Amino acid sequence: MQETQVSKKRPSFLDRPVSALLRLDWWTLLYLVIIAVAVGTRLWNLAPRAYSHDESIHAWEAWKLVTGQSYRHNPIYHGPFLYHFTAFIFLLFGHSDYTGRLSPALFGIALVVLPIFLRKWLGRKGTLVAMLLMTISPVMMHRSRFLRHDPFVAVWAFVLLIAILKYLDEKKDRYLYL
Repeated sequence: MQETQVSKKRPSFLDRPVSALLRLDWWTLLYLVIIAVAVGTRLWNLAPRAYSHDESIHAWEAWKLVTGQSYRHNPIYHGPFLYHFTAFIFLLFGHSDYTGRLSPALFGIALVVLPIFLRKWLGRKGTLVAMLLMTISPVMMHRSRFLRHDPFVAVWAFVLLIAILKYLDEKKDRYLYL
């Protein structure tokens, strides 16, 4: 009797084969291809172009923050998240023109991924189209490769939209807190 109870138990996460975790259908494969294209287009060749005036100010302030110099937030130059996150990237990977633009590029990639959380409302095709349009949009591409606040604001606004829709749908407090 003991043996039959043990055999009916569902195997733990670690006892299952990895291939069972990777259930790839065509939709998932298409989503992954779009995400891979977004990663490639956002991260490729960030360094060669010279910084614009805005980018140079933002990179300079983030560099001062990470090196312990006299960083002081000035509201004229957007919110402090831009400087703190860029300084964190500088701390992790060193400071260069590439790493200066890495923080908006990462948020640009996140922006392409976020429609997946709206799949219930957009459907599979709508999610795919939204992700594709965000990946190939010249404006989204430029802003995701430019050290300014735009990708950060877009991601936080999108996360807020997701939280509102999820809260209205599921009535779970975690979405309200988000």
